[in-house]
Amino acid sequence: MLHNQSALKLYGSKEGYDADVLIDSKTMVGKDDFVATGVLTYALGDIMEVELPEYDVFQLGDKVKMVVYSKSGLFVLHTTVIAKEAGSLMVLNPPENRRKFTEKREHARVQVGYSGRLIGLQGRGAQHQLENPITIEIKNISMSGIGFTIQDAPMIDKIIQKQSLLDVELILDFNMASSIEIVRKEWLEEGFYYGASFTSVETEQAKALRGFILRKQIETYFIQKRDLEYQKAMEKKAAASQ
Repeated sequence: MLHNQSALKLYGSKEGYDADVLIDSKTMVGKDDFVATGVLTYALGDIMEVELPEYDVFQLGDKVKMVVYSKSGLFVLHTTVIAKEAGSLMVLNPPENRRKFTEKREHARVQVGYSGRLIGLQGRGAQHQLENPITIEIKNISMSGIGFTIQDAPMIDKIIQKQSLLDVELILDFNMASSIEIVRKEWLEEGFYYGASFTSVETEQAKALRGFILRKQIETYFIQKRDLEYQKAMEKKAAASQ
C-alpha cells in the first residue's frame, strides 16, 4: 500500500492542494447492495485512488458512493469508477468535493510529448497566416493552456513575446485548433520555452481535451506507482541479501 503521496506528485499538478488530509483514511465504497472497505491512497486534481481487496467486484463506469473517514471529518461523495488495477480503484474526484479544498492551480497540468503547428500570428487588429506552419513541441498541457518549445526558428523566437497572440493546431490523440496568448517566455538549454493560455476553445474540443488530460493523469500515476513499488522491492531484496 502506498503511504507517501509526495513520491507520486504529477508534473505540474495542484501544488498546495490540501487533500492530503484524506490520504490513508479508511474509505467505504459501495454500489447497489455491496459495500467494500479500503484505504484512500491518492487524491490530486480530478482523480482519487482507493486500495481495497474487493476491487474486482467493481467495473469501469460503475456509479459508486464513497464515505471517507478522515482525521478532518466525514466526507461523502458520489462518483464513477474510471480505472482499476490489481488491488485498487481509480475514481473521479467530483467538483463539489474538490471545492472543499484549497487549490493554488486552477487546472491540473500534465507532462506530455506531443507536437503541434504554429499556423498564424495575430497583431494590430490583423491576422497573418503562415504559408509554412512551424512545428511546436508540446511539453505540458492543462485545460487552461500549454507549455511548448520551438526548434531552430530564431526569427519566430524574436517575434514571439509575452502577450503575443498565436493560432495553433495541437496534434494530440485528436486535432485541436485554438488561439493562445503567450504568458511566459523563458530561455532553457534547448531554446526558448513558452507558456501560453487558451483564448478560445470550442465546447466539443474542450470536452475532448478534458478526457485526454484525465487519461494522461491516470497513465502517469500508474506508471509512477509501478516504478515506486519496483524500487521498494529491489531495495528490500538488496537489504535482505546483506
